[in-house]
Amino acid sequence: NKDRLPLPDGKEQPVRNLSVRYSMPEWLVELWIGEYGFGITEKILEGLLDIHPVSLRFSSLLPEGERKLLRAQMGRTGAMLAQSPYLPYVYLVKDADNISSLPGFSRGMCTVQDAGSVLAVEAAGIRGEDFVVDVCAAPGGKSILASEKAERGRVLARDVSEEKAALIRENIGRMKAGNIDVQVFDGRHTDEALVGRADVVLLDVPCSGLGVAGKKRDVKYRVTREGMAGLTSLQREIAAASARYVKPGGILLYSTCTIHSGENEELVRFFTRELGFEPVSLEGAVPARLWEERACLREDMRKAGIDPDRRLTREEGDACVQLLPGYMETDGFFFAKLRRGRE
Repeated sequence: NKDRLPLPDGKEQPVRNLSVRYSMPEWLVELWIGEYGFGITEKILEGLLDIHPVSLRFSSLLPEGERKLLRAQMGRTGAMLAQSPYLPYVYLVKDADNISSLPGFSRGMCTVQDAGSVLAVEAAGIRGEDFVVDVCAAPGGKSILASEKAERGRVLARDVSEEKAALIRENIGRMKAGNIDVQVFDGRHTDEALVGRADVVLLDVPCSGLGVAGKKRDVKYRVTREGMAGLTSLQREIAAASARYVKPGGILLYSTCTIHSGENEELVRFFTRELGFEPVSLEGAVPARLWEERACLREDMRKAGIDPDRRLTREEGDACVQLLPGYMETDGFFFAKLRRGRE
């Protein structure tokens, strides 16, 4: 009978109404209303409560014919696959009892990876002979996709513990990625041997995880204002230590799986205004549909009286994409593309 339970009055207590109706702590509702306005916040909350299918990325090296055959084999198990509107080799999977038992999974033909994570790697523009450093790499999805793109290059995947490194190695082994080195390294420190050597640095830092609250329901109960403040300090520490790896003219792709300007746009400001990076427009680097959805979100923000670029210059804003549940068919995810100036 939960649909019959009384709700806080939407006019007198609008924040509490959204909090109860969408099962989200009031302070988070207030945070998003401040950043996006009431209507967009309600859309985000609706999106987070939707059913979130598993996102399956097929190997980008798999020919279309083999991909089609594999999809048919998966369908015969009862799994339902719907292609991502953004990427031809990413599918949303429903009614699969065990993803790891699907045809092709154990043979490294596919892996679990959200479209937002895949889009971030695509946006980096990795080329065949690039040297890529993935600073906080576990469980290895970005590193593996980077290795598929840098076929004649090399990927260095690092994370802070042997447990995380073992998870990366496990996924690398299953996906048969042969050009990745895995190391245990604390991203808060700078490895002087890597300074100025990387063509691309992938920097997906520890974050509050609010963008994946639709899949990990406990996130919204664990995150606190104090904890988020501590995370932004950690993110800056990792950013400052890792940014030095990018060679002059090279790319740094910053990303998080959260919906919080303090961990996203504010870090872009840190890169451009304190670490000397230049913003790189993502127009043309992401699918046209995604860019159009981004434009719709920005227009809705303006209608709500919120300037989408209030924290950034127009050039910095064009280097960023914030994926929002309810607006985009992904988890909540953020990425920004930045270039080290040529010396």
